[in-house]
Order: sequence, then C-alpha cells, then structure tokens
Amino acid sequence: MVSYQRPQGLLRLFGALQEQQLPEPAPELRVVVVDNDAAGSARELCEEARRWLRFPLEYRIEKRRGIPQARNRALSEALPRADFVAFVDDDEAPDPGWLAALLRVQADSGADAVAGPCLPVFEEPPPSWVLAGRLFERPRRETGERVGTAATHNVLLTTRALAPLPRLFDERMALCGGSDDEFFRRFDAAGHRIVWADEAVVREWVPPSRARLAWILRRAFRIGSSAALVEGRLADTPVTRRRQLAHALWCMAKGSALALSALPRGFGPCVREARLAATGLGRLAGLAGFTYREYRVLHGS
Repeated sequence: MVSYQRPQGLLRLFGALQEQQLPEPAPELRVVVVDNDAAGSARELCEEARRWLRFPLEYRIEKRRGIPQARNRALSEALPRADFVAFVDDDEAPDPGWLAALLRVQADSGADAVAGPCLPVFEEPPPSWVLAGRLFERPRRETGERVGTAATHNVLLTTRALAPLPRLFDERMALCGGSDDEFFRRFDAAGHRIVWADEAVVREWVPPSRARLAWILRRAFRIGSSAALVEGRLADTPVTRRRQLAHALWCMAKGSALALSALPRGFGPCVREARLAATGLGRLAGLAGFTYREYRVLHGS
C-alpha cells in the first residue's frame, strides 16, 4: 500500500487487515507500506503496528513525490517474492472477506487481475444534496465480468502477468491522477484479463472537504484532463486527437443539457449531470496540454 501523511487512515487500514477472514489453507501474506513522505512520517506508526498486526509488515520510504513512483516502489519490493499483489489505499478499509473474495474469483476465473467495488463512508454527515445526487457512488458489475481497466484502490494482480511488462506505472503522471487507469488499459491491451469481484468490498472514508461542490466538479475536471493525457499517450495521432476533441465537446454539451433538465429534481441530480460537462472541459484542457495536479493537496488524515 502507498501512504502519504494519513496516520489515522493507515491505522484504520491496519485494523481492517487484522480482521481479514482468510481461506483455508491460509496464504502467506506480507504487508508492504511505501511511505511517500520523504520525512518518513509513517515510520513510528508502522513500527508500533508490527507489534500487534498478525502479518509481517515491511516499511519503505519513496522520497520521490508521486503516486506512480510509490506504486512502482511497492511492486519492486513484491514482485521478486510473491505470486499475487493486492493494492488498497490508505483512506480505505476492506471488509473482512475482501482478500478471500479476490483470491477466490482469481482462482475461479484464472484472470490476471481482479478488481472490486469501493463504497463511500462519510466522516461527517454530508449535505443532503450529495446523497440525493449519489455523487460518491461508483458503478458495480457482476462477479466474473471482464472489465477493461481497474483502479489501485481495490485490485489483485498476478506477478506472472506483471513481470514481463516493459514498464509499470507511468511516473510522468506523478500527482495528476490517472496513472492506474493508464497502466490497466495497457495491461488489458497486452492481452491480460481483468475481471470483477463484487463481493470484494473496500470502503473509502470521505472527509468533509470532499463533500463540497467545488471539489466534486474539480475531481470531474481532473478525470477528464487525465483521461485526455492517458489516451494521448496510448495513441497520439491526428485521428485520435480529433476524436478526443469531438468527445470533449460532446461531454460539455450533453452534460450541460442534462444538468438543466435535472434542475426540477433538485440540486444533487443537477450536480451529478454537471460532472459530465466538467469532465468534457477537463478533456479539452488536457488536449491543450494542461495538467491538473489534484494530488498536490491532501484530503483526510
């Protein structure tokens, strides 16, 4: 797991790992924490957790600031000595059956990666319009369904599929987000299969600073700008750029129209639709070369 100045979240995550209900025979597990704070702010907490966590814990520091840099460091620690690598974020806590479900679906499907759902838990009651608009809900799928991408907030990968890849997470995308989407799209294009495990649930703690209109629309804008960056790096041709431009304009037009039509249903549904317009605007900005470095600002602790 990768962590940056979230001691409360990291402690909560350790507690959830302690409660994992493993299959029999139980696999040999090892927890690797990569601290992306050059000052090593998570060291003391990790040393204390070693005394009670039932799994061996290894602590490493990645001084180069960036999400893909820290993920690559985690993989460099795990690849030589593991059959599987599971990623989860430091603002999340997996349900007790999380890891067992990921392993079960992998065994049943033979997939190279297994992804699961991430459900929101609000640290404080959010505004009613946030709930009405279902603004923190993510799509869910049937267990075993093949998907074209995944996210490192909840995924299990086989090291046999990772080992031959020419590169892992793109370190040029240090703080702008989207490096996991870029990686898994290349992973899928290389012929590696990603499937869904709907029972492998993790829960993400949402701080009050994220349950706000400004953050919600900025997140949609960032998703659009990083998507343009990812698509440009996967296939940067005049044809794909024209296609991206058309898609950005379509998102802006359709999102604006849907937001207006949703007004009678309330502010939350209106914001839900307006995110599409913000994503389109982000795509347009990304096509113009603008990079929004969302992860310069830390939310939650």
